[in-house]
Amino acid sequence: MPAPDSVSPGTKVAFIGCWFNRDMYSHNCSYLVESLRKRGADIEVITSNCRCFSTAQRFDIAAGELININCTPIKLPHAPRNPGMKHGLLKRLAVKSLRLDLWLGMVRGFLYHRKARRAGIIHYDQVLEAFGAIPFFVLLLLTRRTQSRLFVTVHEIDPFQRNHLWVNRLYNKCARVIVYSENMKSAVVALGVNPEKISVTNYGSPILELLEQPRTRYIFFGGHNILSGKGYKALLESLTILRHRDVPIRLLTYVGHGCNGAEEARAMAVQMGVADMIDWSEFFSGAELAAAYQSCKACIIPYSSGSARHALTTAMANATPVIGTRFVDIPEYLGNLGIYIDGSAESIADAICDIEKGRTDLHALGIALRKKATEEFDVARVAGTIQSLYAHCEC
Repeated sequence: MPAPDSVSPGTKVAFIGCWFNRDMYSHNCSYLVESLRKRGADIEVITSNCRCFSTAQRFDIAAGELININCTPIKLPHAPRNPGMKHGLLKRLAVKSLRLDLWLGMVRGFLYHRKARRAGIIHYDQVLEAFGAIPFFVLLLLTRRTQSRLFVTVHEIDPFQRNHLWVNRLYNKCARVIVYSENMKSAVVALGVNPEKISVTNYGSPILELLEQPRTRYIFFGGHNILSGKGYKALLESLTILRHRDVPIRLLTYVGHGCNGAEEARAMAVQMGVADMIDWSEFFSGAELAAAYQSCKACIIPYSSGSARHALTTAMANATPVIGTRFVDIPEYLGNLGIYIDGSAESIADAICDIEKGRTDLHALGIALRKKATEEFDVARVAGTIQSLYAHCEC
C-alpha cells in the first residue's frame, strides 16, 4: 500500500503552469515539481507561451526560453487584455474589438484539458495571462466530465473574476483550492469560494548552501509591476533621506521579465538624484538568486498590496533580514522576526540607519530566519504537504 501522504502508484499528475525561465512563478513551479518528482510523483508539466515569450504573438514557443524541455508546451498566440501600440494600430483594434484575449483564453483552457485529460490528478497553477482565470474555468468545466481530480493553486486574483463574481462559485467544484497565506484565503473567500474547499500551505523556497561572502548592499524586488503597491516611490525618497544623512548605501533592484513601469521607475530614480545608488537587474533564479540575496544586509519589502511571498521566502532561506511593512503576507511569514516599518520613506531610512550604525543584530536575525525557513518554507516540505492533499482527495 502507498504511504499515507502519497498518491496511489500509477496515478499520473498533470501540472499546468508557467515554465518560462525568468519568472518568479515558474521559479516556484519548477522547484515544487522537482520536489514532487523526488517524492515519487509521476508528473507531466503542461505549459504555454505567455506575454513573456519572444514568440508570444505567434503559434510557436521559444524552446530556449523554457526552464527545460521536460514539458509539454501548447503553442497558441497570446493576446493581452489591454493591448498597446507595440504591434501596430490594426492589431490593437482587432484584439480589443474581437476580444481575442477572451477567445484565446477559452481555447487555451480547452487545449490544457486535451493534454491533461488522461491524468488522474490535474493541478493548475493560477497566476494571470495564459494561466489566468478564463483558461482555468474552461478546464474545470471540461474536467467535470472525466474522472480526473482538479486542484488549483491561486497565486493571484484575475481581474476577470473580480468583474464576474458569479464564476468564482465554480472553484467549489475542485478537489481542493490551495493558497499560500491566510491573507489570500480571505481574498478568495470574499469572492464566494467555500472556505472548506480551501487549504492554506506555505510558499516554498529551496534552501541552498550559505556562501562565505561579505554583505555589502540591500535588495528590493519590483515584481511585474514595480509602480503598483510595491512602495517604490517611498523607497526612492528614503534614499534621498539617507544621502542627506550621509549614510550612502547600494540597492540591488531586480524585476520580473517584461516588468510594467520599469522604464518609468529608472527615470524616477534619475529625477530624484539617486540613480547612482541603484544597481538594476532582471529576474535571478537558482544559485544566482541565492548569491544575490546573500550579498545583501537586508531585503526591503515596503509593499502595500500584491504578493511578497517570493521575496520573503528567498530572503529567509538565505539568512537575509527583512525590512517590511505589516501588509499582505509579510507579518504572516515573518512573525516576530521582521524589521517592521510603516511604509513611509522616513521609516525605511530609519531602519537602514539602525543597521548601518550597528544597532540591529543582523547576524542573529539572519540565523533565526534561516532556521524558520528550513522548518517551514523548504520547498521539499511544501511538496510533502501538496502530495498529502493529493492523497487525501483520493479517499
